[in-house]
Amino acid sequence: MENLIHIIAQMTQDDPTLNLLMLMVIVWTTGVICRRLHQPPVLGELTAGIIFGPAFLGLIAPNEMLTILSELGVFFLMFYAGLETNPLDLKRFRFHSTVVGIAGFLIPFGVAYLTCQLFAMSMVQSLFIALGLSITAIAVSARVLHDLELTEHHVTPVIIGASIVDDVLALSFFTAIIDLGSNQGGINWFHFALIMGKVILFFAIAIGIGIWLYPKIGQHFSSRSSKGFTFALVMALMFGMLAEIAGLHLIIGAYMAGLFVREGVVSPELLTKISDRFVSITYGFLGPIFFVSLSFHVTFSIFQTHLLLTIALLLAAILGKLLGAGGGSLLSGMNYKEATVIGMAMNGRGAVELIVASIGLQMGLINDEIFSILVLVAFVTTSLPPISMKLYLDRINYNFET
Repeated sequence: MENLIHIIAQMTQDDPTLNLLMLMVIVWTTGVICRRLHQPPVLGELTAGIIFGPAFLGLIAPNEMLTILSELGVFFLMFYAGLETNPLDLKRFRFHSTVVGIAGFLIPFGVAYLTCQLFAMSMVQSLFIALGLSITAIAVSARVLHDLELTEHHVTPVIIGASIVDDVLALSFFTAIIDLGSNQGGINWFHFALIMGKVILFFAIAIGIGIWLYPKIGQHFSSRSSKGFTFALVMALMFGMLAEIAGLHLIIGAYMAGLFVREGVVSPELLTKISDRFVSITYGFLGPIFFVSLSFHVTFSIFQTHLLLTIALLLAAILGKLLGAGGGSLLSGMNYKEATVIGMAMNGRGAVELIVASIGLQMGLINDEIFSILVLVAFVTTSLPPISMKLYLDRINYNFET
């Protein structure tokens, strides 16, 4: 049996197409099993990445093809999340989103920083780790909300809006911490102000295009579904490019683009067709590749060398986000059940934390052991929301106010 696994693993490493085929077969199988067990499919995808990826069996190997497809996966996940969000709801709950986003970032940041200080880490290293543990991955939240059929509930725009606020705060803190690490303890305030100015300009331009320009040119693409689909994709890529120019991740641009492809901008029939095509591509192909690929970075050797630190940082990440996002929800006037759901949903880190961690490793702000811990935290916290939310929603029978 061991020889057979070794032979198959060698074949998939040598043939990228066979590797992709193996991944899709495993994803399809785990999806069927999860639905039979009434569990979110994303949980099966993450588990499959651990079992069949490099961490254990090695039947799926990371390669350039899967890297590109996984990046497209997170892009499409965010565009479709925007497509399912009503901009009016986002505007309606902007106060809730802002409070939840700020509290959901600052409280876990403080908890994680204090935890690092207890282990006698340097200030810059503690700040960087705290940043990584405070991030919320919008794509993870969007996928879990979709799997649990909560996209029509008003917690969804709060969670997505709060995640955007969280990412903007993370960007500003990231810039400051990088300056601290590279300038011997000093912050380049001009660089910091320039970044924040570009972020504000991006949102102003994105909203302006969505409200004024997009409706005027979008109506010319509503006669044929193929034009509408292609035009929506072009807009998503353009918004993603604008986000990258502003120093944000392209997924925020993709989400902003998806927000404006709504009824009133294009015909309801075209919106349905566009939505059907994007959901097929996103949740049937590219999205699962992204979630499986998250598991490729996981290593369990740190449990032998840094067990106490790993457990401490994992608890700090989970409890800090629950206290921050949940407490912010209560502070903004939401009820206890909604606050619990929001706190659970915002615990996912995913690719965003991996990106931040990899930059910190490249710059020498963290070492390989800390990088491995952050990767493990990203995996565990990405797996946690679908499990915890499903159990909690089943316990309360989805019986909270709509």
